[in-house]
Amino acid sequence: MRMPRPAFVLLLCCALPAVACMRGADLFDGFSEGWRVHWREQSFLTKPTRYEVVRDGGVPVLHATARDSNAGLHRVCEVNTPTRALLSWRWKIAAPLNGNTRERERAGDDFAARVFVVFEQSVIPLRTRAINYVWAAHEPVGALFPNPYTKNVAMFVVRSGSAEAGRWHHEERDVLADYRRHFGEMPTRITAVAVLVDTDNTGREAEAWFADLKLATVPTASMP
Repeated sequence: MRMPRPAFVLLLCCALPAVACMRGADLFDGFSEGWRVHWREQSFLTKPTRYEVVRDGGVPVLHATARDSNAGLHRVCEVNTPTRALLSWRWKIAAPLNGNTRERERAGDDFAARVFVVFEQSVIPLRTRAINYVWAAHEPVGALFPNPYTKNVAMFVVRSGSAEAGRWHHEERDVLADYRRHFGEMPTRITAVAVLVDTDNTGREAEAWFADLKLATVPTASMP
C-alpha cells in the first residue's frame, strides 16, 4: 500500500528539528560542502528518487532521477504570521510524464518536478496545509486544483508539456497570494520548503534539475 502524499507533508515537518533559515538566501547554500545537513530525504515505502549534485554549465545544481519511485528533499524554514513571502527557483526537466492525463486523480498524481511550501501543521496528516508548484504533462499552465488526496494541498501548474523541456526556467511566486487564492485566508505560519520528483503512481521515469531555491519572507514581528 502506497503512503498518501499528505503523509509526506506531515513527515517532512516532523522529521527534522527547526534549523535557522536565512530569509532570502539560497536554501541549497550554493551546494557548498555540508549543504545536506539542513536537508532531509523522505521516502514512502517505494523505491527512492535519486538526488545528487552535478554541474550544469559549470554551475552546481541538484539532479533528481525517478524510476517508479518517490522521495522528496525538504528543509525546515519556519516563519510565523508572514506578511510577505516570495519563493523563487530555477528548474529544468528532461521531459514531462507524457500521456499522464489523470493528474487530478490519485492514479496520476505524479509530476516531473514539484516544489513544495508547507504551512500549518496538524497531527492529522490530511489537515496539514501545503502548496505544490508543479511541472505538469497535461494540465495547462495556471491551473489550480486540490490534491486528489486532500483539499488542504493545493496544486498550482507553473509549467506544462514538453515545449519548454530541456531548458532552465526561473520562477517566482507570491506564496501568500497563492495561499489566499486556494484557502481563502492568510496563513499563520510557513514551516518548510521541499523539492520532489515522483513517478510511483504511474510507474514512469522522470528527470529534473533544481537550483537557486530562495524564500524571501517578512514575519509580522519584523514590520514597523
